[in-house]
Amino acid sequence: MKNLFVTVAALSAAVPCLAQEAAKPAAEAAQPPSGMAPDARFALSDERGADTKVLWDGFLNGLRGFEQFYNPVGNPLYFETPFNNSELRFLYLHHDFPDDSVLQGGDVNVYAMQARLALTERLGFIATKDGISHMDADALPEDSGWNDLAAGLKYVFYVDRDTDLVATAGARYMFDSGDDGVLQSGVQELSPFLSVAKGFDRLHFIGDITDRIPFDGDDGNNVLQWDIHGDYEVLPGFAPMLELHGLHYLNDGERTPLPVGGADYANLGSTDVDGSTVIWLGVGARVKLNPHTSIGATFEYPLTNRDADIFADRFTIDFILAW
Repeated sequence: MKNLFVTVAALSAAVPCLAQEAAKPAAEAAQPPSGMAPDARFALSDERGADTKVLWDGFLNGLRGFEQFYNPVGNPLYFETPFNNSELRFLYLHHDFPDDSVLQGGDVNVYAMQARLALTERLGFIATKDGISHMDADALPEDSGWNDLAAGLKYVFYVDRDTDLVATAGARYMFDSGDDGVLQSGVQELSPFLSVAKGFDRLHFIGDITDRIPFDGDDGNNVLQWDIHGDYEVLPGFAPMLELHGLHYLNDGERTPLPVGGADYANLGSTDVDGSTVIWLGVGARVKLNPHTSIGATFEYPLTNRDADIFADRFTIDFILAW
């Protein structure tokens, strides 16, 4: 970019004033706004105000230069991106239970809001689980209640804007704060994670791995989760996506006498799940309206035995407001 401005200046000095005025708009158009990735595209507008220093460098602004990526939608409680932004993410999930599972069918609807706050360019605070659930499983009384709360920190330890590569490590703590009637509460959980993103022009990949470790192995199951997201931008600001998610139960608990776990929705401390696996596929898309807002949606379906856990299918939609 610096060489471009030097070249324009040299040409302007050597030609008449009319040529100088003609070159100016081209130079201005080539300059990305406020440190934004030059290949980032949006459906409605790419305008974003200049970043201003608030308290200290990086506070609120976070890590710029990766706006060309599209955030994943599926497994929103545990699929954390490696990007460090300040944002609010509003979530709605409709999750169906298999008819032949121990819950005997029914569904749960979740309404939640995630919050992320960039503390520096690379360090961020994340609040990833909250909200309320309305559960109508045939094997349980219909009920509504609060979800458990989870929050933590993440740190971007590798950044390469030239190759569109970024990597982040972090951890969350889940409080025992929800309501039993919607299968929340009963366990405290620590979940360290590693997240990586890599771009290839308009093709983007994001992946992570998370270890959900209960503070008491009798109260909760140790669950290893992983996620892979891929998207391809077909229009400015619009990208279809495929996502693959998996979780593996690493131990049995003693709290709930069930042969199924809680998947990514809950940690039930089930007594007969050690060694079982749940893998599911998500198909969806995201629209980035401008640098501050985007909408995503996905439909998820299990690839493993539907009756082996609580996952029949799920529809998720989110709306992100970013700083």
